[in-house]
Amino acid sequence: MNQSKFDIQNSQYNFPYHYIPEFDNEGRIKLTRSLKWGLEYLCYQKHLHENVIDMEPVSVLEIGCGDGFFIGNLPDSITKKVGIDLSSEAINFAKAFHPNCVFYTKNISEINDEFEVIIAIEVIEHIPENILNSFFQDTFERMSNNSTLIISVPTTVLPLNSKHYRHYTKEILVEQLKKSGVSFKIKKIEYIYKDSFFIKIYRRLIDNKLFSLEIKPITNFFWRSVWKKHRIASKNNGHHLIAYIEKTAVFK
Repeated sequence: MNQSKFDIQNSQYNFPYHYIPEFDNEGRIKLTRSLKWGLEYLCYQKHLHENVIDMEPVSVLEIGCGDGFFIGNLPDSITKKVGIDLSSEAINFAKAFHPNCVFYTKNISEINDEFEVIIAIEVIEHIPENILNSFFQDTFERMSNNSTLIISVPTTVLPLNSKHYRHYTKEILVEQLKKSGVSFKIKKIEYIYKDSFFIKIYRRLIDNKLFSLEIKPITNFFWRSVWKKHRIASKNNGHHLIAYIEKTAVFK
């Protein structure tokens, strides 16, 4: 194959685009796939991405990394990027999409190294009460005294999702950390993403039972609105709580 033509083809494999068009369960064709809550998702992902970069760590561990979207998109100036997840299917995707990172199908207790930043994005709401203590203990054992643990969780502003054990307030998170026996200090709490009437209407219009629609100028208009006006929220309306936690003593 002509090398330039091969390079063009190869450059298009940043996403397996052959899997975008599909037949649904009734044999009808679908040419697009959409994520109704994509604006909210990108909002807290981008916010965390920028904050981690500003911290200038040399090592980051993502717990519950899924398909590696967050850890894989961090810059290569972070020389040690590791993602772990219990789902081998998710880790297979992560390895395929982000060969510049290291991924394991492992529990946090199976990781031996320490990291400057450990991050768990929308993870601990999936963890049963009876293993939360050991989760925090194992996580803190992978932190040095100057490490930061970043935890992002859905707040009680949102109805409880059927796949979640709980949603969070600051008080619930602090109580769980205390109960685990780890020695910690909350450096900062943020509330990210507040919804609006117009954004709700927009979501219903672009993705419903009849059609999925994306008009790029309108999508970009709503994204700019989300980032500038709806990203920073309060405990009364924020969909996501982000806690920045430091270790205050060597865990024993």
